[in-house]
Amino acid sequence: MSDPLAMSNCDLVRLMRRHFPRASSVSVEAASERLVVVYRAQVDDAVLYLRVAEEVGEDLTTDAEILERLGALGATVPAVVAAEAAPSELPLSYMIVTEIPGNSVAHAGTDDDARRAARSAGRDTAIINSIKVAGFGWLQRTGTQPLTAELASYGDFVVSDLPENWPGWLTGLIAPHHLDALESLVYAERSRRVDTAHLAHGDLDVTHIYIHEGTYSGIIDFGEMRGAEQYFDLGHFQLHDGETRQVELFESFLAGYTEFAALADDHREAIRVSAILLGLRQLSLWLGPHGNRSPESRLARLRIAELTNLLEGKPAAHQRT
Repeated sequence: MSDPLAMSNCDLVRLMRRHFPRASSVSVEAASERLVVVYRAQVDDAVLYLRVAEEVGEDLTTDAEILERLGALGATVPAVVAAEAAPSELPLSYMIVTEIPGNSVAHAGTDDDARRAARSAGRDTAIINSIKVAGFGWLQRTGTQPLTAELASYGDFVVSDLPENWPGWLTGLIAPHHLDALESLVYAERSRRVDTAHLAHGDLDVTHIYIHEGTYSGIIDFGEMRGAEQYFDLGHFQLHDGETRQVELFESFLAGYTEFAALADDHREAIRVSAILLGLRQLSLWLGPHGNRSPESRLARLRIAELTNLLEGKPAAHQRT
């Protein structure tokens, strides 16, 4: 039996040609091996990106509306070319956006270029986080407003992907006193009342911040948007700071963020807690029954070291001996 969701390259090209009927040439190819639902489209001399929904019922007009709203607020994000819930050429929703030129700060530009780009990205992140979401966790792509997420409470978000019986599959991987500290942190945060959820990019680190000819050109890859507490994206950046580029950029990112948004006096501790909880959930997801990643894998060992550093009040990327 054929796959009802199967798409050929011809289907994708036909979709692009509908939007660009006068183009002399149109080609579509996978953007990368990792991003299986993102395609790079060449339309004459222009480069565009075509994102296809991952499952039936996922409506990417939600993402299109968010990007348009962020652009109107002044954030440097991809511009939307087109989006449809039920196109005639494909069995799934899609969105076409313009290219953010250049390369990621992970590998491009001087350290000073990277610091300036991180500061600009911090400001844009504050704009992203200014949008409210009803609920926490993964954003529900329904094509309707207001924006909603899958979980009703912050407490449920805190413990998502963690072992039901602590410490579960984390036993033996983290020092006992650090496991105790993590358990106390989870308990305190699960009990904390957070009434307002903010839109989060969800995967913001230097790989998604772009520069072109030494100048910040924007933020890409909004596929992991979610509802979260205000410090989620800041915590994500802090967790990954120094991971793919040795120079630490968090202070520049935070400085840009506070140009747009005022933060509480205890914001540094709140960011650290958010980073720890995020790293803990990621590690637990990788090692749990649904992830099935080896505790000896490079990513698992890296995340354990980063969590340990943050618990000890050190930068996440601090070298451990």
